[in-house]
Amino acid sequence: MVKYVPLMAIVVVAVSSIWRIIWVKKTAGGSAWAFGSAKGLQQLAGISFAVSIAVLLIAAVIYAQLGGQNLYVAYTGSLLSVLGAAIVIIAQIQMGEAWRIGIRPDDAPGLIDTGLFRYSRNPIFLGMMIVAIGIALGSGLWWAWIACLIFVLSCHSQVKFEEPHLIGHFGDSYRKYCGQVRRWL
Repeated sequence: MVKYVPLMAIVVVAVSSIWRIIWVKKTAGGSAWAFGSAKGLQQLAGISFAVSIAVLLIAAVIYAQLGGQNLYVAYTGSLLSVLGAAIVIIAQIQMGEAWRIGIRPDDAPGLIDTGLFRYSRNPIFLGMMIVAIGIALGSGLWWAWIACLIFVLSCHSQVKFEEPHLIGHFGDSYRKYCGQVRRWL
């Protein structure tokens, strides 16, 4: 049964994200999906993000079907996947109507600095990276590790795009937050 856990974790994160997109649209009146307006390198980061998630999903499906590493590695990968999924979902809930996927020049609904955001400026990305590591570890597939690396680099790139955007919208409040809370942990 442990071999199904990483697959379930990535599916739960996907369903949670889709639910949050719908919820934000209903409650805030605007779309949480902002990758559509991305250009240039940010668009490339978004594409790399999506492709690496798809490859990790395939790795999770193969792992669920065939099994993978020894039991200890499998449990560790599963534990990481569940931990990462929990972080993602909790952070999405804590962001409330401010949750977005991507950035739009005219859109920054609120600076969240409570909950998990007291410990990491990017707990959603952090949780997703932990899920990706869990999948790569559990599956033991070399190409899952490459997808994991691309995913981590895509997350880091997206954060580098978001930071100037947030400074532009929140100024000194965001700079102070950056001085108090690390980007990842």
